[in-house]
Amino acid sequence: MMSTSRKVASKKDLTEGGMLRVEPDGKPIVLAMVEGKIYAIDATCTHKSGPLDQGKLEGYKLTCPWHHAVFDVRNGTVSDKTVWATNLNSYPVQVDESTGDLSISLQRTQQAEATLQPKRTEAKKEEHSAEALENEKKFYEEEERNASDKLSLQLLHKEKLEGTDIITFKLTKGNLDFAAGQFAYFKLEGVTGDPKGPIRHFSIASSPTEQDYILISTRIRDTPYKQKLASLSDGTKITTWGPQGEFVLQEDKPGIFLSGGIGVTPFRSMIKYATDKKLPTKIVMFDSNRNRGNMLYKDEFDSWAKANPNIKIIYTVSDEEGDSSGWNGERGIIDKKMLSKYLSNEQISESTYYICGPPGMLKAMQSVLKDQLQISEDKIRTEEFTGY
Repeated sequence: MMSTSRKVASKKDLTEGGMLRVEPDGKPIVLAMVEGKIYAIDATCTHKSGPLDQGKLEGYKLTCPWHHAVFDVRNGTVSDKTVWATNLNSYPVQVDESTGDLSISLQRTQQAEATLQPKRTEAKKEEHSAEALENEKKFYEEEERNASDKLSLQLLHKEKLEGTDIITFKLTKGNLDFAAGQFAYFKLEGVTGDPKGPIRHFSIASSPTEQDYILISTRIRDTPYKQKLASLSDGTKITTWGPQGEFVLQEDKPGIFLSGGIGVTPFRSMIKYATDKKLPTKIVMFDSNRNRGNMLYKDEFDSWAKANPNIKIIYTVSDEEGDSSGWNGERGIIDKKMLSKYLSNEQISESTYYICGPPGMLKAMQSVLKDQLQISEDKIRTEEFTGY
């Protein structure tokens, strides 16, 4: 059997308590030296793909610089206090003592599952959840302090998707310059009592080619922020800054979009952009929802797919009982069988995969791609929607 071990660096490249990012075969991995021993884990956070090599290493604990998820560099396990992230892969490191060469085996040694983590009492879950909320609030405050490009955008119109808790907001665009798929921050005045504070970030659902406005769509929950957002009147000013995010369309490679519910928002931006720019990029989107009523932007997607021969969209509903008549599309969750039904072997092996949806959906899709279809991690991009 061919060895999967790759030489990636020299031991002299690392110092005690230091880190180094390497990319064997295009896979981003961070090396960390603690008490003279070198460890290797995935270099991108499982929450929002934050660059862990730019994080803070204290002992064996590595903290993501973006949303402050904490991981153990010895095995990639996420702290049970940062419940918004999931575990990383870890990799064995070999040290050639004669030369100092460091090699990594790309056969991961751990991909810990949530079921392996110790069970916690409800009281501890609440305690950890409160700490997680406070950490996110601190993150938003830090992002606001560092923002140098704040804009005051005006709400033009809001529209509720009938029968759901989803509202789409249309705002003036101002000078917001963004790439298809990126997100921005939105601060509301008059938000009180929200544990995360008055700031959230949302994917920009509109395309950069839509010159006069931007769109954001979100589910309205019972949080003070979401309730305030839903109550805004046309003409209200909203402080906005950004954009940020690496979940953007690669124009030179075919793309497979895997969407779960409200996670379809960045895909609207990408598909509209590709259609308006007449890009040759071939895109297949699998759009999964509970039922037909929750399908966001469906009429627009259908019209763009009709106008753009490079776009193909497969809709699937998971709530069969609630959608038992008149539906001719797919049913059930996106799985290997469904992907293989619509994708050729060449598409499966050569495409870049974009996954956007709730945490459970992301985890399931990554398992299908990595474990069942043998898709390398460097071909998978994720964006998590937590439904806050």
